[in-house]
Amino acid sequence: MGFAHPLYLWGLGAMALPIIVHLLNQRQPRPLAFGAIEFVLRSQRQKSRRLRLRQILLLALRCLLIAAVALALARPSIKPKGTQAAVASGPQATVLVLDASLSMRYRIGSTTLFSRARTEALAALDRLGPDEPAGVQLCYQGAPAQAPAPSFDRLAARRALQEAEPTYLGSDLTACLAAAARALGESPVKGKRIIAFSDLAAHSIRLDALPPLVPSAPAAGSTTPGPGVRPSIVLVDAAQGRELPNTAITGVLVRPSAALGPRGYEVVATVANFSGAAVSALPVLLRIGAQTLAKGFVDVPARGSARKTLGAVLPAGVVTGRIELARDDAQGLDEDDGQDFTVHVPRDVKALIVDGAPSSLRSRDEAFFVEAALGPARTGGRIVAQTLDADAAAGNSLDGIDVVLLLNIPAPPRAFAERLRAAVTQRGLGLFIALGDHVDPDAYNDAFGDLLPRPLHLLKTAAEPGTLEAEEHAARFGAIDWTHPLFRIFASTEREGLESARTYRYALLKVDPAAQAKTLASYDDGAPALVEGRLGAGRVLLYTSTASQAWSDWPIRSSFLPVLQQAVSYLASALDEKVLQASLVGNERVLSPAPGLSLSSVADPDGKPAPLRREKADKAEVVLGPLLLPGLYKPLVQAPGAAAREEPDLFFVATLDARESDLRRVDESDLKAQLGGAGSAQVAASAQAAEGARGTPLWGGLLLLAALALLGEGALTRR
Repeated sequence: MGFAHPLYLWGLGAMALPIIVHLLNQRQPRPLAFGAIEFVLRSQRQKSRRLRLRQILLLALRCLLIAAVALALARPSIKPKGTQAAVASGPQATVLVLDASLSMRYRIGSTTLFSRARTEALAALDRLGPDEPAGVQLCYQGAPAQAPAPSFDRLAARRALQEAEPTYLGSDLTACLAAAARALGESPVKGKRIIAFSDLAAHSIRLDALPPLVPSAPAAGSTTPGPGVRPSIVLVDAAQGRELPNTAITGVLVRPSAALGPRGYEVVATVANFSGAAVSALPVLLRIGAQTLAKGFVDVPARGSARKTLGAVLPAGVVTGRIELARDDAQGLDEDDGQDFTVHVPRDVKALIVDGAPSSLRSRDEAFFVEAALGPARTGGRIVAQTLDADAAAGNSLDGIDVVLLLNIPAPPRAFAERLRAAVTQRGLGLFIALGDHVDPDAYNDAFGDLLPRPLHLLKTAAEPGTLEAEEHAARFGAIDWTHPLFRIFASTEREGLESARTYRYALLKVDPAAQAKTLASYDDGAPALVEGRLGAGRVLLYTSTASQAWSDWPIRSSFLPVLQQAVSYLASALDEKVLQASLVGNERVLSPAPGLSLSSVADPDGKPAPLRREKADKAEVVLGPLLLPGLYKPLVQAPGAAAREEPDLFFVATLDARESDLRRVDESDLKAQLGGAGSAQVAASAQAAEGARGTPLWGGLLLLAALALLGEGALTRR
């Protein structure tokens, strides 16, 4: 048996008071003979035995009352055999650590682990003694590094627990226990205790960390802190030992799908199964707003993952959607059953094709293959192309045109070249130049100047078309930048259609060290085939051969059509390369509005303003975060003197930490060893069960015994 407050045992000395009173009442007076009262005394002797018994009972009840109260104040308990108490005797300064991470949102029926843990924490707070200070610490990513010191303000502690809500963030329970131990160092109460309420997920506990230590005060005459002491730790398992199976969407990849057409996209969802049993025929939905565009089923092995691809044709512009798991389990983490995404679907592009060699025979027309590649049947109307000859184009307005394609035209008049240059540099017009028999390298260099990514040098004939040696001596594509938007649409099995194209004649380019040109593809002799240049706000692509069959057979290859479509969209800045990567909940996001615009605010997934800060006053970049909610964030920008508006180019999605979806428990023996051994740490299904493991309290029964003694004493004295 042990006593939490042994000093109260001195109260047992108060039992001497009723004994003294009883002895004083037993003093016999000196007898004085009086004949008239002899008859009364004879009657009194008959009741003396009953009176003496009553006085003894009164004495016993009064002694029992005093002893029971004194023992109850000392709070005795019976320790279980063969175990060591995890809590030191006497009052305990206590910190209640409540796990508020995403995994605590796990639902069992209609109740979450967090609501269970909060109820347990409130009950544990009520069971603390009046001389035990308490503090409350919420455990989640970004929580204060220092927990509040234990105090006797129970109302504040209760309010903190009642108002606590689970977050969408991760947690580091090891760091939270260390912070609680540091807070205990601020309490003068000798006993130190931490009661943590968590799901004990393995991802939140670092078994290689040092056990939490309460800082000890420096020794007298020294400024060096002591070695620290280990607090007693009780870990209350919110799951009560249950296995917590869970399936989750842990990743979403959105990519164009040529098989589905110009605006066709594949959404690839990664589905993870964090349970010991395989899952079959799990429904996966692709939603845009309230509309379900596609549905499929996926089988996921135990403790494994699988991918499911769903396709859909999306509207032009910024599209936001969601991949969801359609499950109706009685338990699980609902928050990770879906993930939002945003993608910039290419907008409609208006192109002007300038035909330098028109022909009544369409197969010999310079623009025949380009028109076929950009026609409505091929692009679904996404690219609207108009064809003019060189003379008509020279007098045509460039307003509203996104891309100009110059196909084997003679060197244009200087006025037209200057209009092209102004449109490219100032408003981002895209320019595609293909060569041919009408091209004079020197005249081109003089007319276009720095519009050309690199100056033309001379024309080279690798083989004459139609000759026996043509197939053998023709140039082929050698090095290709497969990561560039023009070519990344080709899978490894689809590249042969581009690599096998034959080119019989092409232009060689001059070396220009000052040029910022980038070679996207070259021939097998190292000569550039496709070169990209940038001038002001626009892009220029130079193809050193022809877009017809005059110098190359590439236009009749299957690879020509998708490359040309990609090239036009790329030059018009209408490809999906502007898609912003998702951010992780809990992290920050840096936003950079376009020149001339300032960031006004950012609406979070609930439509409320998210916190912003500027690192430097002279910088346009704004730091958003930390991000607290998963979902779509919509930045609002503002031009001087104009109203704020949404900026779709800055839209982004915040996703959940996939580690929080894995609720596998840490091994209990490893956990106890990391926290200092079974003597200072224990795991229980509830705080009350943990108290039972430390010993059976007797003070409640003693108070009941004292109350019964008081009632008995009152009943005897009234007689």
